[in-house]
Amino acid sequence: MTELSAFTGDDLDLILDTPGVVMKGAIVADGHKNALAFLKEVTAGAKEFRAAQKHENAFVKAVATALRERGTDAETDDRELPFDDQAMTQALKQAQAATALLRERADAPDAEAYGAWLLQIATVIAESVKTKESGFFSKKVAVSEGERVFLEHLAQALEA
Repeated sequence: MTELSAFTGDDLDLILDTPGVVMKGAIVADGHKNALAFLKEVTAGAKEFRAAQKHENAFVKAVATALRERGTDAETDDRELPFDDQAMTQALKQAQAATALLRERADAPDAEAYGAWLLQIATVIAESVKTKESGFFSKKVAVSEGERVFLEHLAQALEA
């Protein structure tokens, strides 16, 4: 088992900041600026962070607990990361970097569980709000096209 205490400085920050960055990327992936949808997505993400404090993988649990102790519930400082389309690009880069670091320095099951958790965060957020894709008469979908693309790119980034 990998101990979170094995990481310090920038490496620890990368591991702890990435879930919040992925959360922001997932929130903006639908391309809509609806306050109610935003609130539902943030709430879904926060629930996923709380659930991770009881995660079956001890490393993911340690990360989630450290985020709670940080007092941020996995949110990064908004001045550091724009809450716009750039958030998706940053989320993909940071998720790839964090999982690469863990593959290099952590036990394989811990690195895999961390990556799966990042994808779970984004998936829960994407599925939290049904949206209409093509206007008034269109059918509501659970995951918008933008969210689907973001989830696919995130899965690829986590495998790289």
